[in-house]
Amino acid sequence: MRRHDASDLAQRLGRQAEAVCRHYLSNGRRQGRYWLVGDARNAPGRSMFVRLVGPASGKG
Repeated sequence: MRRHDASDLAQRLGRQAEAVCRHYLSNGRRQGRYWLVGDARNAPGRSMFVRLVGPASGKG
């Protein structure tokens, strides 16, 4: 099995960002380029967001 470093893992997760959010942050919802959810414990709300699309680094 091939070993992956952290940056490779981050890139692979980034390509599947919406699927990861739907699975782990299922109380959230997509709004434009972002996934909105209450917090990292999957509470409903809009306090935390995950950028789904945009540049690999910097402001998106």
